[in-house]
Amino acid sequence: MNSRKHHHSIFVGVALTVSYFSTTAALAEDMKGLFVSTSPIDSGRQMLLVIDPERQVLAVYHIETVSGQVSLRSTRALGYDLQLEDFNAEDPKPAAIKKMLRIDSAPKSPSNTIEIIPPSPQRTK
Repeated sequence: MNSRKHHHSIFVGVALTVSYFSTTAALAEDMKGLFVSTSPIDSGRQMLLVIDPERQVLAVYHIETVSGQVSLRSTRALGYDLQLEDFNAEDPKPAAIKKMLRIDSAPKSPSNTIEIIPPSPQRTK
């Protein structure tokens, strides 16, 4: 019987979570221009990302799926971040790739080639 109550509370928690995210998606549509994305963190939590592209701000929330408790974890203005060409990037970094592409697209001078020049026609007298 105790197991049955546990399954019932999980079902209710999942139903509330699905209902909550459906509502969130509907609200996001009403809040013109906001992008909303969710993903599971672990068995009891979801991560909710809210991005305002007009203001270039990101907000990260954690949601306890059973209780529905929502906590703001982080916010960040993205404007300066998006101006960086690379940060914490591994080699080859974007600047190196860009340089390689420029080198590869430049006309290559022949190396170690022998050019055969035909004899010039001699003038006949």
